Amino acid sequence: MGTIFRFMPSHTLLPPRMYSLIIRPRASLYLALWFTKVDVPQFVGHENEFLRPYAMIPVVQRIFYLLILLVPATAAMGQEVDWKTTVGEAVDTLQQYLRFDTTNPPGDVTEAAGFLQNILETEGIAVTRYEAAPGKINLSARLKGSGDAKPILLLHHMDVVPADMSRWDPVKPFGGELKDGYIWGRGAIDMKGTGVLQLYAFLTLARQKIALDRDVIFLAVNDEEIGGTMGTRFLLDNHYEELDPEFVLDEGGFGSREIFVNGKLVFGISVAEKRAFWLRVTARGIAGHGSQPNDHNPNDKLMRALTRLFNVPFPTVSNPVLDALVTKLGKLEPNQFTNAIRQTTVSLTSLQSGVGHPAKANVIPSLATATLDARLLPGMDAEDFLAEVKSRLGDEIEVEVIHPASQSVVTPHDTGMFRALSNAITRHHPDATVVPMIIPYGTDSRMFRLRGAKCYGILPLVLTTELATSIHGDAERIPVDQFETGIRIYYETLVEVAAR
Repeated sequence: MGTIFRFMPSHTLLPPRMYSLIIRPRASLYLALWFTKVDVPQFVGHENEFLRPYAMIPVVQRIFYLLILLVPATAAMGQEVDWKTTVGEAVDTLQQYLRFDTTNPPGDVTEAAGFLQNILETEGIAVTRYEAAPGKINLSARLKGSGDAKPILLLHHMDVVPADMSRWDPVKPFGGELKDGYIWGRGAIDMKGTGVLQLYAFLTLARQKIALDRDVIFLAVNDEEIGGTMGTRFLLDNHYEELDPEFVLDEGGFGSREIFVNGKLVFGISVAEKRAFWLRVTARGIAGHGSQPNDHNPNDKLMRALTRLFNVPFPTVSNPVLDALVTKLGKLEPNQFTNAIRQTTVSLTSLQSGVGHPAKANVIPSLATATLDARLLPGMDAEDFLAEVKSRLGDEIEVEVIHPASQSVVTPHDTGMFRALSNAITRHHPDATVVPMIIPYGTDSRMFRLRGAKCYGILPLVLTTELATSIHGDAERIPVDQFETGIRIYYETLVEVAAR
């Protein structure tokens, strides 16, 4: 079919793989009107505006194209998808999936993995289980392609962070309730909801019997929320040759009309992430009675040092991803998220001092410590940053690296996968601007990037600020009315990149 389309005038070209998604289901009416010389454009509504150039083709060429389009669909074309049924299945699946308490720690995903396995095997798709330890299960399923290209990997994690039960009333974090147009539960967005959207794009690809030029792999892992040791790290260390993807679709990015630029729909696709760099800083002094202050109180030393550390923002570094983002969007909305992606940040995450449990109020301790969570932008040298921290804290403060920064890898955004994601997003959201972006938090993509895979993070939904902040927070939920669009964006992306 690709060969046939190359004979068409360049101004009328539509990607051949999208023919089965867009043209064929609507072809009968348009072709009848077109072939009989009726003015087709007057029948083409806004949603089909892209068909207008086809009306300008001469009649002789119309006859030729008509014969082509009436030929039975090729193996890459499947029947029209019943999206209403697919969405209903996805909603039910997510509700059930959220009812498995996969809080990490302890992160036992046995029942959740079995649930996904049953869905896949019911569809006739073989499943491979990789058990790193009791309860630490990773699950993969594969749609086979011709092997002309390396696989696409749909990645999500089954484990979730803890939830404060007292703050979820009246819904429950593991109830999977459908209420007020949302499915509520810990993991609704991060990341079981994303996984279900990926799953039904994957199942639709299988049901449509789409011929593929590369494998498409659905991968559900455990342990992401505590570093991925028993999940992605285990798989990469022991089974990477079974995966070896060219592209990974993971979490990270999303769409919003509020967060990037207020009133403008922006979809950020993550191509890099800030690197975690954790430090423990310690002040030593002389213990004594609280009634007799001295000049060697470690608490005083530590507080003065931390004040010096935080008084001045850390210098920015040139970053092509950030430059592309700002060039395309202009001034970003000032908020917690956009501030974090524009600069290297440091958060004071804990303070420990005092003598006794609980600490005695009348005793000056000999030791005070703090932990710092630094997040480095790609391009910032960790050793240079550490030297700056030590300089600001001063010679009296000891600095220990407790989690070194990983190597910085940025996925290029001039690839077929990024273009396919952008095409699918703007097809369903014509007013959207799609940009590459850095995310301030860590994902399993960082490990795949170090192996050379091109990783893109995207939840293809439009989130409000409130929804975005519910991730790892209270009352996490996902909007049901966007399920069809989310599944279709994933599905259409897979067809464009993987279909023969």
